[in-house]
Amino acid sequence: MDPHDDPLTRLRALRTVEATHEGGSAAVAAQTLHCSTSTVSRTIQQTEQALRVALFERGTRGMVCTTAGLAVVRGCAAMRAELVLSASESTPQDPRPEPLRRQVESLFRVLTVPMLRCFVACTELTNETLAARSLGLSQPAVSQQLRSLHQAYGRALMQRTQRGLRLTRDGERVLAPLKRVLNILRVLQEQMSAYRGEATGRLHLGVLPMASTSLAPRALAGLLQRMPKVVVTVSDGTYDAMARQLKTGDLDMILGPLRGELVAPELEERELFRESLIAVVRQGHALASAGRLRSLRQLRHQAWIAPLENTPAHAAFERAFRAAGAPLPQASFHANSPPLVRALLMKSDHIALMSPLQVQEDLASGALVRVPVTLHEVDRRIGITVRRAFAWHHPASTCGSSSTR
Repeated sequence: MDPHDDPLTRLRALRTVEATHEGGSAAVAAQTLHCSTSTVSRTIQQTEQALRVALFERGTRGMVCTTAGLAVVRGCAAMRAELVLSASESTPQDPRPEPLRRQVESLFRVLTVPMLRCFVACTELTNETLAARSLGLSQPAVSQQLRSLHQAYGRALMQRTQRGLRLTRDGERVLAPLKRVLNILRVLQEQMSAYRGEATGRLHLGVLPMASTSLAPRALAGLLQRMPKVVVTVSDGTYDAMARQLKTGDLDMILGPLRGELVAPELEERELFRESLIAVVRQGHALASAGRLRSLRQLRHQAWIAPLENTPAHAAFERAFRAAGAPLPQASFHANSPPLVRALLMKSDHIALMSPLQVQEDLASGALVRVPVTLHEVDRRIGITVRRAFAWHHPASTCGSSSTR
């Protein structure tokens, strides 16, 4: 099949599945979509053939979605929400007024995956020739896709400058929603692979510092053992930076400490387990051989390494001293990098509260020693953070559940 005729490259095919599910028959869907019944039937048949999955059960009572078909319907609903955002001048109070509804239906009819990929590539590379090279297309083909996208929205989304392509104000508004549409389509493809019994796909994982030394490597080793055909891309960085990537669809999930009430409304957290921080020092430190200490109050004047502010670790640090009835110590060093903190501990007389997972090998070797002090309020929740919209239970989303304890 010519890739340009592949129904999976056109949002229209998925909208046809949704309309047939809502109407219960190809005839009703045809009325909704203003096309012929034969066109609806042919599109559904081609989509099922391309996916190699049955989307409908056909009977005397009409057409009823299979489990795979319902996944497509959910994906279509998630894409509609993104297209509404892309077509709105601002966040609408009424998300589906009639003019906006008509425009979204029009976008479903004309938008294609190549069109969206060309737009995203041009925004990232700011050059049509480089974008064409990255996509394996000719430069005129990329230009045509951009023109088609501009026509679909009825306004210019990019403009040419001496420094290359630049997003217009309208282009800035539509970029994130359209990137999320591409991500939804990718997730749908992977979910269809799962329905065919093929454990394939891609996982874009963001790893917070706490999870980088032990949790993520062990979890990913278990995942790749169960699903060797999954391609994993791992990114690290600050929570704020990765949360932005998660919102735009550049990441599938973030692994590490959860934010609780501070999490953005469009994100969702799933707890895997809880842990309690421990106080550690180097071997040979005076506190390494100290007797049992009853409270952090006795350690307030030590040289502390404090976690960075506005992190779950710093919140636990504050709670621990508050529970001990002591003010926060004057920390001479603030860091959120486990390797850096471990190295500083081993070369100085500093003390730090750390995750047992981060220092388990150092504790086993004796390089670091746990300070025998009673700590309170140092628990924190560890898990994954995903986008709230169109979150589905891919086997990869359990990467931390069975390999981390």
